[in-house]
Parts: sequence; C-alpha cells; structure tokens
Amino acid sequence: MKAQLRRIIILAFLIFLIIRQVNAVGIYTPWDKEFDFKPGLEKTLDFAVSSSKYDVRLSVSGYLSEYITLSKTIIKSDSTERAFKAIIKLPKEVEKPGHHKVWVIAEEIIDESKASSTIGTSSNVMVYILIHILNPGKYIDMSLSAPNVNLNEPVNFAVNVKSFGKQDIGSIKAAIEVYSPDNKKLTTVYTEEKSLKSNAEETLHALFDTKGYLSGTYNAIAKLNYDGKTKEDEENFKIGELNIKIINYTKEFEKDKINKFNVEIESDWGNKMENTYGKIKVNNEIIKTPNIDLGPWEKKTITTYWDTKNVEIGSYDAEITIYYESKTTVETGKVSVVKKKEVLVEKPGAITISLSTTTILILIIILLIIIDIIWITKKGRSKRKQKVRKK
Repeated sequence: MKAQLRRIIILAFLIFLIIRQVNAVGIYTPWDKEFDFKPGLEKTLDFAVSSSKYDVRLSVSGYLSEYITLSKTIIKSDSTERAFKAIIKLPKEVEKPGHHKVWVIAEEIIDESKASSTIGTSSNVMVYILIHILNPGKYIDMSLSAPNVNLNEPVNFAVNVKSFGKQDIGSIKAAIEVYSPDNKKLTTVYTEEKSLKSNAEETLHALFDTKGYLSGTYNAIAKLNYDGKTKEDEENFKIGELNIKIINYTKEFEKDKINKFNVEIESDWGNKMENTYGKIKVNNEIIKTPNIDLGPWEKKTITTYWDTKNVEIGSYDAEITIYYESKTTVETGKVSVVKKKEVLVEKPGAITISLSTTTILILIIILLIIIDIIWITKKGRSKRKQKVRKK
C-alpha cells in the first residue's frame, strides 16, 4: 500500500514539473527604473505581476532598500488588480557611491495548510531598480563600440564616457589599438579630446581606415585617459568581403526515397544578398535549390531534394556551387546512399496516431495513476467488506 502511494506521488510530481513552468509568476517593469541619485529625491515607479494560481508576496532587498516602500505586499491569486507601486524617498546623503541595485521580488506563496493534499513548489522572480550615486572625486564609466564593415570601408569607433564623479574632468581622450585576426598589433588611432562635466556624458570618435586589410575578425582596445587616470574597454569587429561560406551539407541519403538535401551557408558580407541559390552535381544529376535572400553576416540553410530511385547503394562525389552577386563558392565532397530504413507496414483499415515522445510519456504517467487509484479503491472496498462480514 505504501509503495503504491509513493508511486502515485512521484508520478504526479513528474507531471507537475512538466506543466509548472507555464504558471510561473513574472513582473512587468517600468522603462525609467534607472536614475541618478539626488538628495531627497522622491519618485514613484509602476510595476505589475502576471497572473498566478498562488498568492504573491512582494518585497524589496539590497542597499538603499530601506528608502523604498511598496504599495502592496500581497497580491491574491484571484485579484484582477495586479499593479503595484514602488515609492522611493532617498535621503540627503549616502555614504557608499556606485551603481546600486535595489531588488523588487515577487514570490508565490504555497498554502502550508494544503501541503498534505496538494503538491506545489513556489516560483519567484527578481527585477531591479538601479540608482547611480556620484563618487566624491573623479569617476567614469566607458564603453567602446566597434561596428562591422565591408572591405575598404572605414570603422567609426565610438567611445562612450559617462561621469559618475562630483568633480568635473578637464580632459578625456582615448587611444584605440587595433589587432589583426592573429593578434598582431596593426596601428593606433586617436579620438578627439574633450572636457566632461560632473554627471555628464560624452562620445569620442576615431576612424580606422581598412584599405589594404584582409577580411576577418579584428580586435580593438580603447585606452581612455581622463586627467591622468586611465580605463580600458575592448571590442571585436569584422571586416567583411563579398563571400559566402559553405558550412555544412547533408551527407547521407536513403535509397529509393526523395531525400532532403540541406546546404548550410554563411555570409561574410555586411550587406543583403538577394537571389542566392545553389546547384548540386551528384551522380551525373544537377539539383537546383530555391532562391533565397541572405542578410548581412547571416547564416541560413538552403533545402532542396534528391530522388535516389534507381541510385545504387554506395559513395558518390558531390559538387556544391553557391551563386550570389555574380560570384560563386564551390565545395566538393562525398555523399552516401544507404539502405532504406524499414517502415512499419500498416494493415488495411488500421488507424495510425502520431504522438510526440513527451505526449506519450504524459499519457503513460496518467494511465498508471488511474490504474493505481482504481487498485487502491478496490482494495479499500475489499477491506471494508471483510470488516462487515466479521461483524
């Protein structure tokens, strides 16, 4: 009896795990949840939680969380009003500068009184409010942007610099070192020089001329100097050429069958290529693929079909040619024709039902649970009858 009950609990728990993720709680956040610290700042942010089969507990956590209160701490499962507010009242001074996250937490509550009769696990989600507090001195955040370009096009490096210090910065300037795909230093380009006010933001630019450089993935390291202090950031970028690479293709086909012939290709070009197609020469046949458009740096699979009727089992030479923008890419290789896999022959009048593995497993689990419940019910009735007879 105990073994049967244990089995039911385990099976029910497996089903619960399969469907549980659909019902997990979520938080809808405002767009303006990131801001700079100002003494005595008062601000209200609007949040909302998604529907849930459980009550949801709301709370805040982290540095500065004592200055944030929530308009609600509980949202009932049957409530249609899912919105709540975060009311922010900052102090006049804060000791610790930096970028501080205050976490807003929504946690589903499992009713402990029902724990013996139901199976449940709570889910929770966390989002943050980000408050920037100025450093007493000079402090900056910087990031380098390095866009991909085509051959002979210049790279416009952009260094974004934001001050999080109370003091103004007299001079900001960046040197950007460019490294080849094999990590050899090629050159250094320099941005213009600017000043930067406290809590302000600037973008510095520098151009890198790619003439004479081959296609590939390059690396740029920006070294920012601000009033004698330094900071770095790096970014990879591509120099592209009008080229399509053949990444992979189908290599095994069943005999006497119309087989899919997939060819995976990738663009090395920073512009869209239209009407790209392929021709495959195999066993003295020419198979053409449909035309497709290929976006900048995009990877795609072109699909065509090869009918292997009357093609003998064995290995064959294959030549794949991709046509694009008056250019071609050619790759040669081997493909194999193998014995056709056996297929279950249906009897006349038989009904075939196609189910996924997950669906089959769920149906089996449900069936086992029903069988166990019936068995326990019958056994319970049998015991009651035996007691009645004894009386």
